[in-house]
Amino acid sequence: MKVLFLIQDEQMPSSRVRVLNLLFELRKEGINTDFIKYPKKFFKKLSLIRMCKKYDIVYVQKKLLSPPDTTALRRFSRRLIFDFDDAIYYRHDAQEVLESKSRYLKFKYLVKNVDLVIAGNRILSDYASQFNKNIIVIPSAVETRNIPEKDYESSNDKIIIGWVGGGVNLIHIKLLSPVLQRLSREYNIQLRILSNNTIIVPSVEVKYIPWQLETQEKEIATFDIGVMPLPKNKHTEGKCGYKALQYMAAAVPPIVSDVGINRDIVEHGKEGLVVSSADGFYNAIKTLIHDKNRRKEMGCNARKKVEKFFSVEVVGKQLSDVLKMVALENSQCF
Repeated sequence: MKVLFLIQDEQMPSSRVRVLNLLFELRKEGINTDFIKYPKKFFKKLSLIRMCKKYDIVYVQKKLLSPPDTTALRRFSRRLIFDFDDAIYYRHDAQEVLESKSRYLKFKYLVKNVDLVIAGNRILSDYASQFNKNIIVIPSAVETRNIPEKDYESSNDKIIIGWVGGGVNLIHIKLLSPVLQRLSREYNIQLRILSNNTIIVPSVEVKYIPWQLETQEKEIATFDIGVMPLPKNKHTEGKCGYKALQYMAAAVPPIVSDVGINRDIVEHGKEGLVVSSADGFYNAIKTLIHDKNRRKEMGCNARKKVEKFFSVEVVGKQLSDVLKMVALENSQCF
């Protein structure tokens, strides 16, 4: 079986997490895979269309195609799959207006015209089910093999409260500014930001570490507590909890906003803490600052959970089984 993955960019987190990181697992299962960045120029799109005929499955990852592009791919692909892990039918919540008619129409037309939709979580699946009933949920995966884990036998001089993410999402960590300022007056803490940009929080020690693919796991393992604050809106409710999964893979206890599927990923009190307000973050962080044993217990539980449900090995096998099913059966079997 041959599968062609159409990605946005090798540097895009979704392309890496939901395709590139899984290719080795798919090849172990006997699936021949190729990937290309979805072209922008007309003649390169024509070349892509001719290429599609050679593959059993064409797999579009997160790219919102124009209706003409969708029509062309539909016509020349034996089987067409669309995968997405964000509420891409809305604008990012850094924008003032989330609703976008053009995004909605592209999403609707694409989803209606594929053989299968793969959604990153149940919320995204429910939304896509308006337009296509052939939907499977496959979560985003994190690497768990041979990565650094939190060393609970040693201690930092300060309590390290860590956050990892793209610069566009720094607006979310800013939500904790008052909480962090309050905590910094009471405890010896440091906010550690692993990103391509940083913020300044007055009266709070902030250490900025430029994000690098090769060192991100090592840096996350230095956190004492990982935070994932989110405002509740239509865009954030579609998120797949990848920050929390990264913390959990490193055996770092996460504290997450009760938004979207975060409560599904983090069982409150067992693998981390799920909170609904700024005061909730304050109390949760304070609790874990005082109790290293509880941090360790939650971190170990979190690590076990990602190994069982969200590891590259487990998710890669799920995707491989789905691709084999799509290649062998017609779309009516889903």
